[in-house]
Amino acid sequence: MGTSFKALALAATTTIAIPSTTLADAGGFIIGLGVGAIGKTIIDHAGSQQQTPQVIAPPPQTVPNTPRVPAQQTVNLSRIQLKDVQYRLNLLGYSAGFPDGVAGKRTRRAIGKFQHSLGYVATGHLTRSQLEELYARTQRKRHSVTRIDQAKPAPPQPPLPQSNPGPVMEVAREKPAVVVEVVKEKPTVMEVATEKPIVKPPEPIKVTLDPNNPPNIYGLVTGMHSDQTADHLKTEGYETCVETVGLTTCEKASINLEETVSVNKVGSIIFGITRSVSFKTGAPRAIVTSKLEEAYPNLTRFEKMATSTSSACLEHYTSDASSLLAPADANPSDAETLQTLTENCPDLYAIELEGNRNLTSMSIVLYDSQPIQLAADQQTGIFKIATEAADELKF
Repeated sequence: MGTSFKALALAATTTIAIPSTTLADAGGFIIGLGVGAIGKTIIDHAGSQQQTPQVIAPPPQTVPNTPRVPAQQTVNLSRIQLKDVQYRLNLLGYSAGFPDGVAGKRTRRAIGKFQHSLGYVATGHLTRSQLEELYARTQRKRHSVTRIDQAKPAPPQPPLPQSNPGPVMEVAREKPAVVVEVVKEKPTVMEVATEKPIVKPPEPIKVTLDPNNPPNIYGLVTGMHSDQTADHLKTEGYETCVETVGLTTCEKASINLEETVSVNKVGSIIFGITRSVSFKTGAPRAIVTSKLEEAYPNLTRFEKMATSTSSACLEHYTSDASSLLAPADANPSDAETLQTLTENCPDLYAIELEGNRNLTSMSIVLYDSQPIQLAADQQTGIFKIATEAADELKF
């Protein structure tokens, strides 16, 4: 941010240059200053008589373009309301992250950017009028898109009809076998000159996960039953483990690595596994990639090493897969949090690498919502509906 002024005086007889003010905006506050210009005495070329000097009035000062300070008090949002606000901010392009109803740094930053677009001070806390403006700007989008995983690719359009250069091409469309045979037996000069071989486009390579050998982390896969998760990870060298309802987190450290494995469960069924590795010294990307290709031969063949049955989920989380299970890590036994997770993303298998030639970190995320959906349908575990209050009610 800054304001620069350049005054250019031309050594002419009566020409007077007025300084111009240049404002540079780097995304912050803009302060403009006005500079006056004093006129000079004009000399009469016809004689030596000195005339009364003319003074040019200075231009009006530029009003500083400072952001407005909201006059209203900020509103307190419930968790459900904040989820909706996060979703609407994402619709406008202000990345608030996963709509989990938690006001973290990313959410505050997104609110601040939205406030700045309205000309207000970026406080990270919405006022009533700012909240109304957010709803007004996203009302049409909100009706058309209710969940990120509802986005579907447009249906394939039929091929455009080709122009008809002559009766031979017309016959070719109706009876291709006969035309090919005729052209070979009686080619004309025109046909030989214009004939082109028909080249079929290559069939796309369909990469799918092997159901008999799904991606795993230390033998743990999504959908499997695991009561002794911490004990299993301790056999892999993990020293410190913390187990709560719905979440097991284990850590280990060595000279060059710091690793964390988080296992998300509903009941005793695994629905998410995250392995995060931090390299204390840079690890050559080529060597790490080679190891990943051996351990995950199918997953590494996907573009950007990520796949999902939902194109919207894949697009949203490909570059930030580690944030997908963050709400479940923060609230592992909250049924509403897990249900929101399934609504936004049905499944995701992804590998993330940070760094170019030398890597600084790596994340592997394996997630499948089916165990959550099954528990919700059967109303087991955290989805079990208490009936005592309803049974106590008498009519």
